[in-house]
Amino acid sequence: MTRLPRTRNGSKDFSAMTEPVSLHSFCKENGNLPKTSVRRWLNDNGYSTSDGLSPAAVEAALAQFCPTPAPAAPDMAGLTIHAGNHCTTIDLPNYQGLTVDLGQFRESEALVIDDPLAVAEQFLQAADLIQGALADDLAARERRLRATKQAQGAIAAKAQELALEQRLYRLQTAQIDQAQTDETTALADALAQLQSLGKPTEADTAA
Repeated sequence: MTRLPRTRNGSKDFSAMTEPVSLHSFCKENGNLPKTSVRRWLNDNGYSTSDGLSPAAVEAALAQFCPTPAPAAPDMAGLTIHAGNHCTTIDLPNYQGLTVDLGQFRESEALVIDDPLAVAEQFLQAADLIQGALADDLAARERRLRATKQAQGAIAAKAQELALEQRLYRLQTAQIDQAQTDETTALADALAQLQSLGKPTEADTAA
């Protein structure tokens, strides 16, 4: 077992320890400190007491609960000390009204816009207007395309119907014209036959 040296007041010098020491022993050797208070303070400050007090925990507890008394001031009654001056006071500079040009500390220049946020706001507004115009134009073109498709579909259907009607008309008129020609020819033949049954008049003979 390691024997600890004694302090001037006769208690063990725990600052020289290298191994954990029990909380009970520490409190007993330092004036019967309240173990509950020491344990609570150590735990609140991050020191574990479950396996005894580590050297760091002992040092912290000693500083908290057993502070080293300050040495008594020596009785120096009647002693007077003059510090003397031996210093020369200089006048402090007056900076009031001083103008400092920061350009003297720079070696470069930057291209800037006075109010970039205002420019950005104008750009955003213009971009919104352009986007709206693009959307409106696109919608108008889509409407026109749909109308054109609808018109083309209607015209294509009617054109096909008209072409069919033209073919039927051509066939029907050919048939009608042929029939009309046949009937007219037959009528002309009948008229000629009837005319052949009579005699020509005198006027016709004189002619």
